[in-house]
Amino acid sequence: MLGQDSIQDFTQGLSQEHMLVLEELDMLERALKAKDLPRIAGTLRFFDEKVALHRRKEEEILFPALAKFPPIAHGPIACMLEEHREEKRLLEEIRHSLDAIEKGGDAWARLRASVAGVLSLLRAHIMKEDKVLFPLAERTLVEEDAAKVRRRMEEVGYFFGPSAQPRLQG
Repeated sequence: MLGQDSIQDFTQGLSQEHMLVLEELDMLERALKAKDLPRIAGTLRFFDEKVALHRRKEEEILFPALAKFPPIAHGPIACMLEEHREEKRLLEEIRHSLDAIEKGGDAWARLRASVAGVLSLLRAHIMKEDKVLFPLAERTLVEEDAAKVRRRMEEVGYFFGPSAQPRLQG
């Protein structure tokens, strides 16, 4: 039988990933100030590889489990999905700006604006998930649903820790 500790396993795993995302955002902020284009490109790779995995667990596993409850589906989940779309849009703007700068163009203002947008959006987004959505999941999901969520997330994998080997297909 699954207890509250097991329900918290997957939310704690997602929160641990959030901590790493926040560290990466801090590095992005420093890289922009230093005009360190390779480091900014490294952050884009981090998002393409690691954060995409994180987003997949939320969008394909956690959010559908919570969507069974209409007030949650139309409130917090709808908000999180919209913020995920905005995150992807801003990351694409960063990518285009970076490409333009690397080709000799003057896209620094656009790059600064896009980075500022993603920093602001994701710091607030992570706080909402950690402080609102994940506790809501812990209170709302019945043990059977929580066990399914945890099992599916473990199949996909996490990107933290020495033995973390994210599985992109799962």
